[in-house]
Order: sequence, then C-alpha cells, then structure tokens
Amino acid sequence: MPPAYRNHQCRLAEYTFQGQRVLFLENEFLRVGVLVDKGADIFQFLHKPTDTEFMLHTPRGIRPPAVQSVASSWGSFLDYYEGGWQEILPNGGPACTYKGIEFGLHGEVSTVPWDCAIDVDTPDIVRVTLSVRPFRTPFFLQRSMTLRQGESNLLIEETLSNEGREPMQYMWGHHPAFGAPFLGPECHVDLPGDVLTVETFAGAAGTRLHGGHRHRWPMVTEREVAALDFSRPDPSGTGHEDLGYVVDLPEGWYALTNQKTQVGFALTWSLETFPYLWVWRQFNQSNGYPWYGQVYTLALEPWTSYPSAGLLAAIANGTAATIEPGESRHAWLRAVAHEGLTTVSGVSPAGVVTGNV
Repeated sequence: MPPAYRNHQCRLAEYTFQGQRVLFLENEFLRVGVLVDKGADIFQFLHKPTDTEFMLHTPRGIRPPAVQSVASSWGSFLDYYEGGWQEILPNGGPACTYKGIEFGLHGEVSTVPWDCAIDVDTPDIVRVTLSVRPFRTPFFLQRSMTLRQGESNLLIEETLSNEGREPMQYMWGHHPAFGAPFLGPECHVDLPGDVLTVETFAGAAGTRLHGGHRHRWPMVTEREVAALDFSRPDPSGTGHEDLGYVVDLPEGWYALTNQKTQVGFALTWSLETFPYLWVWRQFNQSNGYPWYGQVYTLALEPWTSYPSAGLLAAIANGTAATIEPGESRHAWLRAVAHEGLTTVSGVSPAGVVTGNV
C-alpha cells in the first residue's frame, strides 16, 4: 500500500496557518508556498540547493484577514501585505471608482480567498488550479500552477473570463517583490528592452524623479540628482523610492541575479498579455504607515497597463485592457531559479536561462 503522503520528488502539502489555507508545491529544487485564502499570494519561492528565498517578507508578516482595523478608503491591501508575489486585477494602483465600483489599492483579487483544486499529484508532476470570482466585478480568473520533477521552474497558466453582459476594462498584473538577504547592491537586473518611461509612484515621498520622462535602460538621469542605475538596487537604508515602466520589451523576460552568490530568479511570460514591466524600487523610504522605513525591496512586475495611478489613468492613456462579454483571455508565466551565472542574456519560454559566469 502506498504511503499517505510523499516527502520526496514532486509533492503537495496543505496546512492551516493563522486560520488561513496554505498550499506548498515542492520538488528537489523548489519549495513554493501559496496563501490560498489571501489572494493566492506566492509568499515563498525557495531555491532548495542554495537555501535562497527570493521573496520579500515584511516585518509584520502574514496576518489573518478576519482580524480587521478601521476600514481605509484605500482598501485593505497594505494592512495585510506580507511581501511575496501578488496577482492584481482589475485595478493597479490607488483607490478609484469605475462604473460605480469602488476599488481599493491593487483591488480586488489580491485580498480575497480563492478556491483550490488538486489536478495532478504524482512523483513526476504536481498541478493545482486556483480560481476566484471577485466580489464586485464579473470576472472569473483561473490560475494553474505546475511543478515537474528535475526542473527548477514553476509554470503558471491563466485564463481570465468576463461572465457579465457588458464590456469591462481592467488592469492585470503580477507583483513579485524580492527581499534580503537575497536582494542587495550585489544584485543585477537583466532585460531585453532599452527604453524606460519613469513615473512617480503615487504617495512616494522619497522619489527623485519626474513623471513621464523617457530614458534608456538602465540609466535614469534627472537634472536635480545623480544618474540612477535601475538595474541595480541601492544599499539598504538609503531612503529612496522610485518607480519606472519598461514600455518596449521585445521579449517577455527578466532576470534578477545576485552576482556574489551567482544565484538568481528569472521570469518569462506571454508578452502579448503583459507588454509592460513595472520596476518598483523601495529602499527603506516609506516612513509612517504601513512600513515605517522597515521595507527594503525591488519588484519587477509584468502588467497589461501602466501607470500605477489606477485604472482610470490607464484608461486615459489607452493602455487599459478591454474584455467583451463572454470573452476569455489567456496568459502564461514561468518562474525560474538559476545558479552559476552573473549576467543573463536570455530566458526561453521553457525556462532555459543563458548568460555568462
């Protein structure tokens, strides 16, 4: 008789933590943790051979969403932000009202419980499907996550459907934020694109940049400050926050590599769905709520749209996506842990990372 669970090869594990469902997908290379009851966040992406955790973990950590403070006009995203990797739909940025619907910051699928079904659970492959119907919009979002034996990458396949009887505009993005000890000035971002449009982040008191200026990747220059290298994080404690958008990617991929340890995280995705890359640089700037200067992170985020000023701003600049009644949109992403390289020249759709030692 086979054992009731496996602790080798590909495996799944389900737990309850602080009253929330938690799911782990694991093989010999990766351990991926999913917070099912809070936006299906990927709160852990661990490269096991080097014991490298790539994701940001905020000082306040995971909180049970049933415990609430006074409601904020910006919604609950910041109250429960534990770091990690969020999926965001249909509003990217601060609170706004669209078709009479009030959205909070990065609302609304990132803050609500998802459903979860196990599709495949074998030593060679594990696959789960997570899905959500938001409270205020007629969307149905499905996310399949697959991990295979012998591979250090996670495949994500998604379908977004409009179950309503009217067209809907939206912003859809993935918000993976990276943190220490992996993240530091010794890290480097490789991209295939070379034009960066800079916008100030809404509420970013420490930004040094003007909105709407174009610069060639990775250097950003403004008259008032020294040139900024967007491909390399500032040291911890510098007290800066900046946000830019790469708008002309010829291919959908990036790599963030710690050049000291030669360990890195790469992401490749369907560029036709997510043509823009947000680059959020937060280096202990945000004094006061919600982080009080404690958060050091870099986020590299594929999106349908920009800027981070919310859905109405994306509608105004023509980058908001539209989905018709009964229509479905498909997307895929593949997250890869790699080692042995200092710079990356390419990431294939199959997750093959090439570069230089």
